[in-house]
Amino acid sequence: MDLAQLDQQAIKAAIENNWEKAQKINQEIVKKDPDNLSALNRLARAWVELGKISRAQKTYRKVLLLDADNPIATKNLEKLAKTGQSKKGLTPKKRSVTLRDIFLEESGKTKVIKLVKLAGAPTLSFQDNADPVLLVPKKRKVSVTTEEGTYLGSIPDDLSQRLIRLIQGGNRYEAYVKAVEKGEMQIFIREVFRSQKFKNLPSFTPSGSSYSAYLDPKTFYQEKPEIAPTGEEEELES
Repeated sequence: MDLAQLDQQAIKAAIENNWEKAQKINQEIVKKDPDNLSALNRLARAWVELGKISRAQKTYRKVLLLDADNPIATKNLEKLAKTGQSKKGLTPKKRSVTLRDIFLEESGKTKVIKLVKLAGAPTLSFQDNADPVLLVPKKRKVSVTTEEGTYLGSIPDDLSQRLIRLIQGGNRYEAYVKAVEKGEMQIFIREVFRSQKFKNLPSFTPSGSSYSAYLDPKTFYQEKPEIAPTGEEEELES
């Protein structure tokens, strides 16, 4: 099997969270091509997921020997150092508390969103659960990138329009990777500051319910955007 085929299998295994398979395939690639940075980074990620932290750190350091400015290896070595992981990996209690705090849901302030117009599978395969991501408002959409600026996907149009106007009005948000599966990526968004302008307007519709806070549509729109309604934008137009 050639390297291109092995690459695709390794990426597929990572996206499917089959880390033992990912580890074996990436090791096979590295054996054939010792300077393959992508395979080395994927192998290190697999070691982390399997709890082999010292092996992951050693592999990331090998990447930096080949490419001193490699952003993936640099970011993940820093992350491993900051989380205080031991050679046995992060304890279940520590991991549980961390994820619980990050993904704590608050009605009207948080939402899980499935991204559209996704980046390619190789890019997505490097994203970890709970990785912080950036919301980048554009003219008509909100793009989602890594902290290093790598594009991951976009927020659906109706939610983009809502968030653009809330952000422009002074609201602030933080976001994290929630899940990465084959052909799908979800992020978790949290409102961290609400502008006085929107003091009575929740950022998101609570699941399974609606809310009735009034806001004059002139606050947002000069002209009604041409987007298909899905429910999230209704409160902005009520």
